[in-house]
This record gives sequence, C-alpha cells and structure tokens, in this order.
Amino acid sequence: MSLREMQPAELQRPTDQYELLPFDSALTEAAAVAPSLNVTVTCSPRLGNDEAVDLAIKLRSLGHTPTPHIAARMVRSAGHLDELLSRMNAGNVRGVFLVGGDAAQPVGPYRRALDVLGELRAHPLAPRWIGIPGYPEGHPLISSDVLADDLRLKAPEADYIVSQMCFEPERITGWIDEIRTDGIVAPVRVGIPGVVNRRRLLEISMRIGVGSSLSFLRKNRGARQLGQAEVSGRMVREIRPLVGGELGIEGMHLYTFNRLVDTVRLVEEYSDNLTTNEPRRLAGPSSASPIEE
Repeated sequence: MSLREMQPAELQRPTDQYELLPFDSALTEAAAVAPSLNVTVTCSPRLGNDEAVDLAIKLRSLGHTPTPHIAARMVRSAGHLDELLSRMNAGNVRGVFLVGGDAAQPVGPYRRALDVLGELRAHPLAPRWIGIPGYPEGHPLISSDVLADDLRLKAPEADYIVSQMCFEPERITGWIDEIRTDGIVAPVRVGIPGVVNRRRLLEISMRIGVGSSLSFLRKNRGARQLGQAEVSGRMVREIRPLVGGELGIEGMHLYTFNRLVDTVRLVEEYSDNLTTNEPRRLAGPSSASPIEE
C-alpha cells in the first residue's frame, strides 16, 4: 500500500469540487456557502501560480478544502516550486491540480505538466493529492495523439483526472471508455458547467476548445435558458448516478465561473430530485457577483 493510500481520513482527497477564478468575488461567494466545500482555484495567465496559492490559503481559512491549480509554464524555477509548496504547507493546503498552463512561453524550465509531476511527487512537501486534466473533445492547440500520449504518461502518478467541460454525458462516458481501454485507471471527476450566462459560456467554450457538444448548447432549447440551469441540471442528473460505478467516476467538477452560491444550490436541487424528471424550482434570485476579467 502506498503512502497516499494510507492517508488519515481527514486528509483523503475530496471528490465533488467547485472551480473558482482568482478574483475577489470568489471569496465573497465562498463566505456565503457552508464549509467545508471542496474548491479549486484556477491559475490565471495574468496573475500566475502565486495568486492561486494565496487565494487557496484564504479559502482554507474560511473552512473550505482548497486545491490550487499549478501551471507548469508559470513556475519560474525549482526554487519557485519549493516556495509554492512551502506556502501551501504552512496554510494547510494539501492538494494540487497540475496543468500545463496557457502562457505563450514558459517563464522557467518547465514546458508541460509532465516536466513538473516527478518533482512534485518526490518533493519533501509533496501534495497529498495531485489532479490532472483530461479532454473528451480535444484541445484547440494540442493534437489528439499528443494528448493521449501525455495522459498515458501522467495518469500513473495522478490521483484523479478532471474532464474538460462538456455538455453531452454520452461524449464523456465514451471518452472514459476509451481511456480505460488504453489502460488508464485513475478516477475521473466529470467537468460540468455551473450556473452562468449562456453568452459567457459560449465564449468560454469556444476559447477552451469544447467541440461537437457545443452544437448541442447552441441548438438545445434548454441551453437558451441556461440561466435557469436546464443544461447544467441535466448534466448533474445524468452523471450523478454514475458516480461509484464501473466507469470509475468518483465525482463531479463544477465550473462555477465564480457563481458558487447558485451552482451549489443547483447541485443540491438536482441531486435531491434524481427520481423525478424535473428539479424543484430554484429558490430566490441569483446572489452572484459579476465575473471579473
């Protein structure tokens, strides 16, 4: 049994989690929901890894369980990696979600997540859990062959995989079947959009390379009312029963775009009503702060 498998229960990695953007509205929203929520903090190309770690430490002080994204291309040096892990350890932040990053050029010696993964695992302050991304519909800048090879190399050292946001459950389950056939056994957390303005979601989806399921979002009647949560709720309703099953899905990853309060409410409402075709009406108006750029 590995050291990771022997962790005390309170240090076991979380399952369902909610992704936040590193803006002030994240703290406002996080303070308005009950702890302890499992949250992740993205690494902005403009603000970098340090800001993600800083916000994660603040979220921990609110009673949540945070996992900052660490972008390999924005780690300046081995010393910078030491500094990030030291600050996380001091702030009782136990996990990392490791990505390559969107920086056009690396600021240090690491060009991709795989370049950092080994150092993270071997570090004296190694994270208790490490997550990595997966791409059911590909990546706009990386070929499918490279993505597949990269995932095969990283997955044995990862504790879980988070799938990129997708709007079709069948697309996700098909992709999971493919990676299982490829010998990848790491648990998957399925990426699901939270409650967000439809136009904003369309913009983000095109930027991150969401593929054929984007046509579903454009054409589906429910998608035209995304603020009322039809599309997101449908995803929750169809994915939740698969958690713990033979596909190795261990939870959901909600892309909140800092509408955390509304997204938590959505998950609770749809999860509580899995035996019905329609959720209860969401109570109250949106409490979300505008997303900051």
